[in-house]
Amino acid sequence: QTYTMGTTNFNNTNAYTGCTESGCTTNQYTLGQRTAKARMITMQEALALGCTTSQQSCPNWMINYLNESTNYGGTVNDTTGSRNYGYWTMSAGSSSSANAWDVDCHGFVSSCGTTSRDYGARAVVVVNK
Repeated sequence: QTYTMGTTNFNNTNAYTGCTESGCTTNQYTLGQRTAKARMITMQEALALGCTTSQQSCPNWMINYLNESTNYGGTVNDTTGSRNYGYWTMSAGSSSSANAWDVDCHGFVSSCGTTSRDYGARAVVVVNK
């Protein structure tokens, strides 16, 4: 389904082919071409924006809406009560295959074990020029 800003209402049809109320005969998903794309930020992009492995090096807007971010330069804390202390990048850590790079609420990038429940995901929306 093509999305048009401000006008598209997503319907509740089953996008899997071969599926009915009683089950699916095939296991394929057809996803049409989208006009906007979203993904996670890469470590290289975070570094290009000024982040380092030192506290308070990331721009404030990158750490806003994380727990305790105002203690490290952010302007708005997460007040939902969730364990929202950072978000993952798309880049894996080099010291261990179980680690990935993240943007931490303390305003820096670090490598952390991917089993941590304290981190989430933030989308980067890709806008074609």
